[in-house]
Amino acid sequence: MQTRLSRRILAPALLAMAIAPLALTATAAPGDAERAEQRQQWQEARAERYAEKRAALFERAGLDAETREALENAHREHRQAMAELREEHRDRIDDLLSDDQQAALDEARREMREEYRTEKRQSHAKALQQRMTEMVDGWDLSEEEREALGELRRAHYADMAELRNRDFDSRQERREAYQALRDRHQAALAELLSEEQIEEMQQAARKAYGKAEGKGKN
Repeated sequence: MQTRLSRRILAPALLAMAIAPLALTATAAPGDAERAEQRQQWQEARAERYAEKRAALFERAGLDAETREALENAHREHRQAMAELREEHRDRIDDLLSDDQQAALDEARREMREEYRTEKRQSHAKALQQRMTEMVDGWDLSEEEREALGELRRAHYADMAELRNRDFDSRQERREAYQALRDRHQAALAELLSEEQIEEMQQAARKAYGKAEGKGKN
């Protein structure tokens, strides 16, 4: 009974520690302006990659220079037509909806996105919780080790709360503080678990949150 109870207590502790790197990354995320700049850079990089792929495709197909230029012109005209179509669509929406209606629609869209994200996070957490419980059953941990992991979880939560409430002079200072916390957390975890156990735990977290190898952003 005592072992079964400690497993139920330990699994949430491992869950919290496994997702800690993900939580730290999200908490230290850039602001709106920086995200907009990053998105612009990503779009430019994507356009460059597409251009390189088209050039390689044309080369492999043996197309002559005149045909290539004609295809590039057709591609640019298509992009321009799509941009104009989107602009026309926005103008029609402006004509159909008042400012209050558009604001209500935007708010409803935001709420639906947040609800979807919440459901997704809960689904991920449930899957990870199950995986952590299965791992605990396979680990030969003493009661002292289980209690130590629980203490580490509580201390880590307290440190994260303190960082969230702290005022930082710059984003760089904020990143460095979160990175230092992550390093301390990993060092403490290494004193309680083997490298194999830590890797198994982190792999489970990445898999549950859709960040396993091959599923990240390109």
